[in-house]
Amino acid sequence: MASKSLVAVLLVLLVFVAGLNFGTCKPTKRLGQCSPSGYLRGKSGNCNKENDSDCCVDGKMYPQYRCSPPITGNTGATMTINSFAKGGDGGGPSECDNQYHSDDELVVALSTGWYNGGSRCLNKIRINANGKSVLAKVVDECDSVNGCDSDHDFQPPCPNNIVDASPAVWKQLGGDGGGPSECDNKYHSDDELVVALSTGRYNGGSRCLNNIRINANGRSVLAKVVDECDSVNGCDSDHDFQPPCPNNIVDASPAVWKELGIPKSQFGYYDITWTEGTII
Repeated sequence: MASKSLVAVLLVLLVFVAGLNFGTCKPTKRLGQCSPSGYLRGKSGNCNKENDSDCCVDGKMYPQYRCSPPITGNTGATMTINSFAKGGDGGGPSECDNQYHSDDELVVALSTGWYNGGSRCLNKIRINANGKSVLAKVVDECDSVNGCDSDHDFQPPCPNNIVDASPAVWKQLGGDGGGPSECDNKYHSDDELVVALSTGRYNGGSRCLNNIRINANGRSVLAKVVDECDSVNGCDSDHDFQPPCPNNIVDASPAVWKELGIPKSQFGYYDITWTEGTII
């Protein structure tokens, strides 16, 4: 059963293949024409923080929704990231087929109202965002009523306007890195050993396509510099509406983290040292 992860949030334009249209809209305080049906008292537990999941806090009251904003030609949604794989942050198997799904599959979960009792199970929706478009299969409900238990990975109920998407969907839409890499004007797979450096260390591109050696967790890995982690500009589409980087950042792909043997639960920030490598 899917649970939302709030590390990456993207406003998206959705089109149900069956013909129901979703358009972009600005979030409102009431999340469309749908008010809470009640409140759930939070209970903490073993919450998987793989994708910076929003974990339940003991005693906190979370709104519950049995509805979602009405589907019109201009209905918006918020996309969050979720692992539907076994052991991921999505909790139990997917509602639609009682199966787990690889992070490489183009699959999504919908808030309770849009899930509509499973009526959209295994149907595809078209998601448009970041100037790109992708078809993804509905396999689960992002439960807007229940939460804070093991079936929901001890995460709170979903808001009522969520499309909870697999990492593969995010990749197809350009991921969370904004535009293509500065050094080669390309996108790079999560399986590539690549990094971006803060503006000062990027040094106007002087280290582009060079290797650096990263040391952490008792291990070492060579990774290629492909981009700048901009310490000056930000908060626009080219920077995924993220703020400027601090001045001491090595922004690494998932492959780098894996090579260093760092558990997914610790992905995010980690103290390292690095040295110059060789040109690839």
